[in-house]
Amino acid sequence: MGTDADTATGAPAAPAADKHKLFLRTFLQNERRLYAYILALVPHRADADDVLQETSIVMWDKFDPAEPPTEFLAWGRRVAYHKVLDHYKKAGRARARLSQAFLDRVSEAAASADVSEADARRDALARCVERLQPKHRDLLARRFADGATTQSTSEQVGRSVEAVYKSLAKIRQTLFDCVQQTLAREAQA
Repeated sequence: MGTDADTATGAPAAPAADKHKLFLRTFLQNERRLYAYILALVPHRADADDVLQETSIVMWDKFDPAEPPTEFLAWGRRVAYHKVLDHYKKAGRARARLSQAFLDRVSEAAASADVSEADARRDALARCVERLQPKHRDLLARRFADGATTQSTSEQVGRSVEAVYKSLAKIRQTLFDCVQQTLAREAQA
């Protein structure tokens, strides 16, 4: 005998347990890659955990077992991207925010990167950024803040545009070298 929902639509409703199993199986198959994608956009693990949780809630709410997304991971990344934007809007009170263009570039790169390689590079980069002098971390944060330009950054720090360009180039090279050395050491270990 059918339920009220069955008779109202004329077709049997997909049982909640089936939706749960299908969603959970597909989500768990893609969770690591989705989390790596979020971590590429949100550098702090606690924030990335929150974004992943919010993303999974939205995905669960919108998941239709009758018509599951053909590209589940791509769909999850789109949902996560919007949750990352929400995260940065909420964190707008913070001193430095990343620009939309920067997030777009990182998002594209993260979507196409190999997960294990991306994990290793991201971890190495995070360690290398932490090793930077505080003034260099501050300069990076100011330059990559939402809407920031090299000109506006130079005005904030009281240095010429050329001096800021040179400093950023040195910091970028230092980070590149540090990441390469870190990955090489880890590959030998």
